[in-house]
Amino acid sequence: MKSSKKTITAVLLAAAFMVAGCGDSLYVLTPEEEDAVISYASRVVAKYNTYQQDGEIFVMKEVLDGENAAENPAEENVPAEESAENTEALDMQEETDTPEQKSPDTDTSQSSATISEALNLGKVQASYTGSSLCATYAQSDVYAVDAKAGHQLLVVNVDLSSEETKDLHLDILKMKPSIQIIINETETAMAETTILPNDLSTFQGDVKAGQKSGTVLLFEISNEIQEITSLQLKINLDGENHTVNL
Repeated sequence: MKSSKKTITAVLLAAAFMVAGCGDSLYVLTPEEEDAVISYASRVVAKYNTYQQDGEIFVMKEVLDGENAAENPAEENVPAEESAENTEALDMQEETDTPEQKSPDTDTSQSSATISEALNLGKVQASYTGSSLCATYAQSDVYAVDAKAGHQLLVVNVDLSSEETKDLHLDILKMKPSIQIIINETETAMAETTILPNDLSTFQGDVKAGQKSGTVLLFEISNEIQEITSLQLKINLDGENHTVNL
């Protein structure tokens, strides 16, 4: 170690003597010359430094500046137009990820129709013939429908007929229509499902040529309704809604 220190001192004195001269003003080194002297001195130190295994590696200033820039990258200047596009895309993504809030269901597929059209009866005509209120409806002595306590039955009478010369078969039970009634524009009720042979909502049978077949729709409603001023049927068949004004 002492030998390396002596060598460094000798090199520096030699350099000072060479540039100083005798009686002349001190020579000022250029930056390139200073770098050369420093590089040479570093190599001499590294050569005699037994603790340095890899020796001295010279790194140019330009390379060092590049490494510093890589370690501390400056923020890229994004053009204003590109930034606006990125912001808009992000907003669209947020709208897509946000669950869509659906408005309450509104039935826009309803259409005004006759009972025949709503039930898709084809050549069979269904005609409303009136309504009545009762506590019990009996089509025969075998089977009767009773209203529960505090309620009554609204009976809607519908005649089926055909002008064809042959009998026409109907299977409304298989069609599974959903039938609702609106009473006096305020009260609603669903049609009762019964095993009455003349229940229109479950009718299975033939409509005789040139004859009428009497059928009914039964609705259980409150006893508070004493007068019927208007009736309206809401019929849903195969996903299609129809309104029938009686």
